[in-house]
Amino acid sequence: MNANDPVEEIVRALSRYLRLNPLASDTLEGITQWWLTFDDFTDTELQQALQRLVDAGAVEAVPAADGRVRYRRSALNASVDAQLDRFIAGPRTP
Repeated sequence: MNANDPVEEIVRALSRYLRLNPLASDTLEGITQWWLTFDDFTDTELQQALQRLVDAGAVEAVPAADGRVRYRRSALNASVDAQLDRFIAGPRTP
């Protein structure tokens, strides 16, 4: 992972948001509008960032009755806090 990678920057921003707002849950559209303070990314990059968080177990994708998917923290515990903190810190350089 490269620190200048737009997906990595989105992952960091989402992780910061979820640390500050642990009960947040929203759709892709809501995340774009409310969670991120910048808009120079594509929908594909946002989806890749969310998938990275889902794959790490920090975020879960929850299908709703309206057919849309909402994203939220997978748990309110120290383990998820630590995972989000690692994403916030970014990739380590050797």
